[in-house]
Amino acid sequence: MSTTEGPVVGIDLGTTNSVVAAIVDGKPTVLEEDGEKILPSVVGVNPDGQLITGVVALNQLAAFPDRTIASIKRRMGTMEPIPLGDQTFTPPEISAMILRRLRDRASRALGQPVTRAVITVPAFFDENQRQATREAGELAGLQVERIINEPTAATLVYHVGEQDQKHILVYDFGGGTFDVSLVRMEAGVVEVLSSKGDTHLGGDDLDHTLLDHVADQFLEDHDVDLRDNEQARYRLLQACEQAKRHLSTAETVEIAEEFIAEKDGSPLNLTTTITRSDFEELIEPFVQRTIDCVDEALRDAGLTIHQIADLVLVGGSTRIPLVEERLRDEFQREPSRAVDPDLAVALGATVQAAMIEGQSVGPVLVDVTPHTLGIEVCEGMSFTGPHLVFSPIIHRNSPLPTRYEQAYSKMFDDQETAEIHVLQGEHSEVHRNRSIGRFLLDLEAGGGNRNKIVVRFDLTLDGTLKVTATQAATDISQELVIDNALSQFQADERDRAVARLGAIFDASDELLDDEDLPSPNQWHSQSPESLDSSVAATKTDAAEDEVKFPEAVALIKKAESLKSLVDAEDSCDIETLCENLNQAMTQRDHSAVASLCTELDDILFYVQ
Repeated sequence: MSTTEGPVVGIDLGTTNSVVAAIVDGKPTVLEEDGEKILPSVVGVNPDGQLITGVVALNQLAAFPDRTIASIKRRMGTMEPIPLGDQTFTPPEISAMILRRLRDRASRALGQPVTRAVITVPAFFDENQRQATREAGELAGLQVERIINEPTAATLVYHVGEQDQKHILVYDFGGGTFDVSLVRMEAGVVEVLSSKGDTHLGGDDLDHTLLDHVADQFLEDHDVDLRDNEQARYRLLQACEQAKRHLSTAETVEIAEEFIAEKDGSPLNLTTTITRSDFEELIEPFVQRTIDCVDEALRDAGLTIHQIADLVLVGGSTRIPLVEERLRDEFQREPSRAVDPDLAVALGATVQAAMIEGQSVGPVLVDVTPHTLGIEVCEGMSFTGPHLVFSPIIHRNSPLPTRYEQAYSKMFDDQETAEIHVLQGEHSEVHRNRSIGRFLLDLEAGGGNRNKIVVRFDLTLDGTLKVTATQAATDISQELVIDNALSQFQADERDRAVARLGAIFDASDELLDDEDLPSPNQWHSQSPESLDSSVAATKTDAAEDEVKFPEAVALIKKAESLKSLVDAEDSCDIETLCENLNQAMTQRDHSAVASLCTELDDILFYVQ
């Protein structure tokens, strides 16, 4: 690997969000900025005409839609002029702004310039759209080493290194596009057998469908169409997107926007409640379109559902319960989400980037729950008594931490208590699953809303399961905490799940030794130059510090370059922070380094 070209990063340039990742300490790692792994794919200009991107741009979208652009990916492949403030840009130029921000994020995180990237695109992108993406990368100052399909990238963080032949279906439902790919993997070779998709089918469409539903209700109530006012429409769109996210774990959500419109000089407020069942009814046609694509891809590949070894979920829209439910019914198997659906594509692109550099990469280890968790419920009555079955709430292979709630009903109006019997297992028959706890919930008698009981499961990273049951109409609740529920799983089953779902590469003859794994100091032709003694007097091993604390080293270099721009008081503060930071690095005090980096970064932010 050349030490002069620098690292190759992997970029998932998404419709809604984008992610950049790189090989760090031999593993694909998402590069963070201020603790955030995901960058909203939004650009804008502030009142001074300066470019803003990510969260800052997203925050002004509703207030200033005329100088903010979102979902530009849907226009890639055209040269449609895009107005932004008092200027117009092409879609590749707008995308280049997002890519430049990602490039800078990677440079800061790695402590060195980043100029090379592998960028992913939907499998159903045509050649014009692919070329537009490559142009956007070049406009951002990136040498685009390769354009790869998003589903293909995702497969690189599943089962890679396994020698046996298997067929994988990747279901990629993102913010603006949908793809499904059938992939054959064998002996380290990934072959795409078929792909289907829709470049105008994604989470954005679900948001707009919910927006139309709420706007129609508001129009009926107030004779005012919120879609006619651009600011009101964007406010409602953002509220609907948040509601969609909440409904992935909650049964109901309230959409409330004050002073969203006015009529006859009086302000109008929006308040409405959306249930999960309402939302699912609205989006079912879109989900069916994805299932139709899946069926076509299977036919094209000449495969049946019984020949699919794994069903991999990619993209934020796969978190919608209806999506997972339909796929589970279609394939009669649990979908796999061992790697975060929002991050899998970028991590896979990084694996591809590592291959370009000739690197071998270690495994990504992901904690998952290897068993389904749920409760015992009555499905009906017969001559022999109640028909009791297991109702899953958290399904196996869910990444941790996870939370989900499900609504149930009382058996009869006068019921005074309900037993919440918590089970783990994979069988509909209660006795074939394992009991891990039970408790009683006192109930108020009566019908209507008093019939509804909501059960919520919270499973933490350390394996603590909290089960909460609530009578919806009265807010009467009871909870049970089961410490270290994961420890009750069979160790060999858990090991198999982690290995199956989390490995990227098995240990092989091609795997580099520890001393050969890529690290930041290897990407420099020489050790970093010594800083001024007032800044780096306590630095004892620059190369080692740069490996262990690349962000801290980068901040110290930045401080040195800005010394001439600050007054005496700020200079003294910066000097003291740098000295303390060097000392903390020498002592390998990770907590102190993180705290001091935050302080120094805050000061330098105002200096620039």
